[in-house]
This record gives sequence, C-alpha cells and structure tokens, in this order.
Amino acid sequence: MKILKRDGRPQPTKLEKRIASIGTSELITYVETSLYGIGKAIAGRGEKSIESYLEAEQNAEALLAIIRELKNRHVD
Repeated sequence: MKILKRDGRPQPTKLEKRIASIGTSELITYVETSLYGIGKAIAGRGEKSIESYLEAEQNAEALLAIIRELKNRHVD
C-alpha cells in the first residue's frame, strides 16, 4: 500500500528516491545491469529456483523504476 501525499500523489519508495539521485548516464548503465540480471536469473546456466526468480523480479522492478525516472526527466 502506498501512502499518498496531500496532493494525492503517492510517496516515492526508497528505490525511487535512490534512483532520482543518480545521474542520467549512470542510470543507463544500471539499465544494462538490470537487463543482464534478469536474463542471467531466467536463462542462465544451472537449475532454476525460487531465489533465481525472485532475483529476476527484483531486477525487473528496478528496471521499471529506472525507466519511469528517465521518462520523467525527459518530460520535465
């Protein structure tokens, strides 16, 4: 559940706050790293476990937050 600010917008999460403080060129590097982490966890060698799928999910959440931040920077 997200807590809403007085203007009705949701409070940023810790991840969103951290991403907002990172420069754009560094965020691009994080996009590549997140994509690699997703691919490694899903299609990498070895047996797949719940932990590998949780790792892929965490990388996907980070990737989505990064893309949203990049989109906001482009619009602003």
